[in-house]
Amino acid sequence: MSQAADSAAGPAVGIVANPLAGKDVRRLTSGATPVSDAVKIGAIRRAVVGAIEGGAERVLISGDRARLGERALAGLEVPGSVEVAEPHGWHTGRDSQLAAAQFRDEGVGAIVALGGDGTQRDVVTGWREAPLVPLAVGTNNVFPIPTEATVAGFAAGAVASGHADAAEVTWQAKIIDITAEGSQRAEVALVDVCLVRSAFVGARAIWDLGSVSEIVAAIAEPDSVGLAAVAAAVAPVGRKEPGGIHVGLGCASGNARDLQSYRHIRAAVMPGTYSDIDVAHCEQLRFGQPVTLSGPGVLTLDGEREIVLGRGERADITVNPDGPYVIDVGAAVAAAQRRRYPFGPAVAGR
Repeated sequence: MSQAADSAAGPAVGIVANPLAGKDVRRLTSGATPVSDAVKIGAIRRAVVGAIEGGAERVLISGDRARLGERALAGLEVPGSVEVAEPHGWHTGRDSQLAAAQFRDEGVGAIVALGGDGTQRDVVTGWREAPLVPLAVGTNNVFPIPTEATVAGFAAGAVASGHADAAEVTWQAKIIDITAEGSQRAEVALVDVCLVRSAFVGARAIWDLGSVSEIVAAIAEPDSVGLAAVAAAVAPVGRKEPGGIHVGLGCASGNARDLQSYRHIRAAVMPGTYSDIDVAHCEQLRFGQPVTLSGPGVLTLDGEREIVLGRGERADITVNPDGPYVIDVGAAVAAAQRRRYPFGPAVAGR
């Protein structure tokens, strides 16, 4: 793959497929079914077909140690150019971050990202304002949407080629910015940031809610599963609504404010699992309003442990409006079809 965008090569769609998505420890401790490589290979294959049909002339697929892209292309014949990038070799979320940044530099017009909340966060870490179809193939799927890969690819191809106007068929998602003392770089999340009172980072996924003390969520919708479901039970906030929510867990103190907001709830914290949770307080957040979380503990970003805070170390968390541009799949497909098949208005009664 070349290192500079070649405008003469035609409109391009990038496909990021995380081989680790849907295989974390939560699959062993809940009722969820692991997502096999075969499922991902089939989704990549269908997304390629859809992207070419939608108007893309190039499709670039992220490389990985499991060779998902190569296996998806075996025996597939489509017009245009389809290639798999060289794997970056980390076999972690870093691969998805680097693939997204590479796609941006290659002049890709839209990305189809296969994975859960963690994979989508990795893609946005690599390309913050990516035109994105987030395809749900993970354990926690709050941010990505359950869409057939064929039409997801078509929508991305339509946006990349201009057959659908990106300004009309995308919306800009919220993003959570995290600046922690001692961290080498700022981090982001798309759904939630949690403070876990534990220094253990080995298993990155969160499955024991008893150690979670605070949650900052940008998305807390009633049909969420995971830590966002806890916030949604007390103060729902939609993905297109401004701001977010800050929730403190644990028994209420003697403080009058805490006693007034104390709640005992049950929420779907993992697929197939409801848990009892004590909510000590909650606060609605405006865009840009900082929340300071203090150690000792570990910050989880979209359900995965990422940042260790020592005793007295702090992190500032803010929900902001300038995240990725999410492609409305239905709107993009409809816009491309109207342009492709410009029939007049239907005659009433026929």
